[in-house]
Amino acid sequence: MRNYIIIFLILSAIWGCMRGDKNENLPPNTFISLESINRVGENRLNSNVRLSWFGTDKDGYVVGFEFSFDRENWFNTTKNDSTFRFSIDAGSDTMDQDFWVRAIDNEGAKDPDPAYLRIPLRNTPPVASFDNEVGPEDTALVAATFRWRATDLDGDETISQVLMKFNDGDWFPIPSANVITFMLDPNSTSGSGQAQIFSATENNPISQMASDVRVNAENVVYIKAIDIAGAESDVDTSNAFYFKQQNSDNLIICGQPMSVRNVITPYAKNAFNNDCDFIDFYRDQGKYQPKFWAANFGRVLKRYDKLFIYTDIASFTNSATGQSATILVNLSPLIAEFNSNNGKSFVTTILTSSSDFQSLGIGFPIEGVVVSGGQARLTADSSLIPVLSGYPPVSPDGTLTGIVPLVRSLDSEDFYRAQLTPINNWQGDNLIAALRRRNNNVQQVFFATSLHRFITNPTSLQDLFDKIIQDDFDW
Repeated sequence: MRNYIIIFLILSAIWGCMRGDKNENLPPNTFISLESINRVGENRLNSNVRLSWFGTDKDGYVVGFEFSFDRENWFNTTKNDSTFRFSIDAGSDTMDQDFWVRAIDNEGAKDPDPAYLRIPLRNTPPVASFDNEVGPEDTALVAATFRWRATDLDGDETISQVLMKFNDGDWFPIPSANVITFMLDPNSTSGSGQAQIFSATENNPISQMASDVRVNAENVVYIKAIDIAGAESDVDTSNAFYFKQQNSDNLIICGQPMSVRNVITPYAKNAFNNDCDFIDFYRDQGKYQPKFWAANFGRVLKRYDKLFIYTDIASFTNSATGQSATILVNLSPLIAEFNSNNGKSFVTTILTSSSDFQSLGIGFPIEGVVVSGGQARLTADSSLIPVLSGYPPVSPDGTLTGIVPLVRSLDSEDFYRAQLTPINNWQGDNLIAALRRRNNNVQQVFFATSLHRFITNPTSLQDLFDKIIQDDFDW
């Protein structure tokens, strides 16, 4: 009997252990990777702060976290880190930000004693600057285009506005696009005037005008940025440039060396009766070409009615884009728009089989050139012969080799043909010039040869210029 009692007591003890009460779930613990941030004055953090944390749980595992900035409103996350952008009150340059985080375990228990960190913050002023490497060079005709940049260590989104001003004029806010163009008000002819403000390639200017723009004089432009806390950047200054007003509705665009310019320009000036503006895109290896052709020169062309353009096959590298192209390729889409606005253009150029005809065809009446073995020459005793009546033949001042006739666009007409001499079995068409009409009026004339070599009879060449510029373009 005694043995039975002992066995009973042992079994009861074992049963009691097996049936024992379940242990309560223990809440997790939370830790921030940094115990404290001891920074003061200029060493405080900017308002973008990256924090990390972790949690442990003795009887389970951590499934997430909650963080708070006031210990009342909590935000869920499954991440162990995040970057926070804190807003510093306007007018203040420092603040202390509280931060709490607590872990949550697999049974939903939350750390009753969240980890805490005080974050000493300092607002960093923004920085604004011009990219003077692609700003106006020396002289800006009608339009001046700038590329600018504004940044803030607290986050570029904390920049509330960027301001510019001319000389001693008033500050004005500018659009967010980082390319901006100023167009001289056509009514500002001298002294202190105004300029329209265009954003990037937008067609319409903003409502505000820039003041104290010095017409036909030297100008500088200033820029600064302001952040949401009211902190201002240092003021940056553009390179000084001469802002030249338009003096005529006619424009000569030079795209060849001085030796060519000195020969051909007088014929155009005479045809324009010396009523014309002039711009040299060839000088100093193209240094004065637009860096932003559409944003800048596309708007310049809207101020003109007639163009005379002479270029060659030289390519130039654009310092803003890093791309290389000829002057005509850069002009082509702008000329297409110029044509749509009833602009008239007279072009003399040189083409090769490697010319970019896809780009040139956008604005000019050309689809390609004649490609053949051998060579085509124009001898001193031959001429360019007009297809249409009323135009003079013109003859070269010597033998011209490597003549490359053009293949005109379908919407154009034959204008001049060359009396070519084929060498080494060269063969092909001899069309050397084409023209386009708009509403039966001659709008565009395109010569695929450089007319500065056709001065054997200067009177004939002048007659050609006069006929095109004074008669054909008189509408």
